[in-house]
Amino acid sequence: MATPDQASLKSSICRYLMRHTTLSLATCYDNQAWSTDLFYASDDGCRLYFISSGTTRHCQHIADNPQVSVSISGEFTDWGAIKGLQLDGVASLVSDSDRDAVHATYIAKFPSLRKLYEAPENEQDRQIAARLSESHFYRISPGWVRLIDNSKGFGHKEEMSFSHADAT
Repeated sequence: MATPDQASLKSSICRYLMRHTTLSLATCYDNQAWSTDLFYASDDGCRLYFISSGTTRHCQHIADNPQVSVSISGEFTDWGAIKGLQLDGVASLVSDSDRDAVHATYIAKFPSLRKLYEAPENEQDRQIAARLSESHFYRISPGWVRLIDNSKGFGHKEEMSFSHADAT
């Protein structure tokens, strides 16, 4: 059971995730590190979801080594304004039985995608919708998260470990 401080921190982490759209995903396999930026959606368990083809380098890495790291931040020019999130976790392919729920979570965050699926305006929209339909959803379940907020003091950070029960 989470303490009140942990529950408050988890809530802050989930709010941060909901307010942002792009993550940097780091993977590694056979001593080859890789990083890529991806749009993501998240849920109230602080799990992250992204769409990708299984043929991409990052998904091939995940298939062999599901341990990943993620960073999410904005662009800042003032050290005192820096806010961000760092996460270590496990990435996995979303099962067919969970796909509809994850798709709904993703579409809720990116309503422009709904338009691509329901009312494509041109051939490019149809091609994007078709490619997205053929892609897979991946889930990142956090194991550890660090929330950084220099507005609370330079170098201010709060950390939380997630158990499997927290991540489900």
